[in-house]
Amino acid sequence: MVIAIIVSCVLAIVFMGVRVTLAEKSTTGGVIAMFVKTLASVGFIAVGVTAICLGVENIKAAMFVICGLVFGLIGDMVLDLKVVYLKQPEEDVYLTGGMVSFGLGHVMYLVAICLLLGKTVSLPLVGICVAVAAVVACAMVFGGEKFMGFKFGKFVIHSVLYAFCLIFMSALGVGLCISMKSTRMLTFAIGMILFLLSDVVLTSMYFGGRAKDKTLCIINHALYYAAQICIASFIATM
Repeated sequence: MVIAIIVSCVLAIVFMGVRVTLAEKSTTGGVIAMFVKTLASVGFIAVGVTAICLGVENIKAAMFVICGLVFGLIGDMVLDLKVVYLKQPEEDVYLTGGMVSFGLGHVMYLVAICLLLGKTVSLPLVGICVAVAAVVACAMVFGGEKFMGFKFGKFVIHSVLYAFCLIFMSALGVGLCISMKSTRMLTFAIGMILFLLSDVVLTSMYFGGRAKDKTLCIINHALYYAAQICIASFIATM
């Protein structure tokens, strides 16, 4: 599995190089970057599949994580089309599609955790995570508009709902680590926190007028691929 992780990291680095160089020069370069990004996304799916091949006890939970990773791959492709069609009518469709795809991915991860842990995922813990996610999601979106100058426009509701999914899953991962007094969920929790940080950076790019900031682009993708590799590696604990 270590080899699969290394290959996934290399593919991610190659994509980031293409994104900040070739993709900036033309629409054709952007399309090439999209295909390279798709290949990089196949890399973290390969990490998860390798973990399954090495043997897991709860194959159903593992397969739902794989489904979540596949939704991530689809989201990657759709969001990169947003970049290709920047400031064109199709851009909004691709942004919505990307949010929906990643949101469905988080639903798959939640189902996997429920299948894996059963009653360990207690209703009080879920309730706390829901409350935290609702408050923080609203604070991030509406506070971002007021204090940081973000312009969500018609994507306010989309952004609140998507932020809720991300924060809920991050809080749940951390909450399970604490309540179980175990490191079993640590890889997943780290992955979700990295995912959240990645999208915080992406928010600054998409809604803060910094869509072509190369430094933010690299930070965003570095956090994102690290997150997906962590989540894929979580399968090995199943």
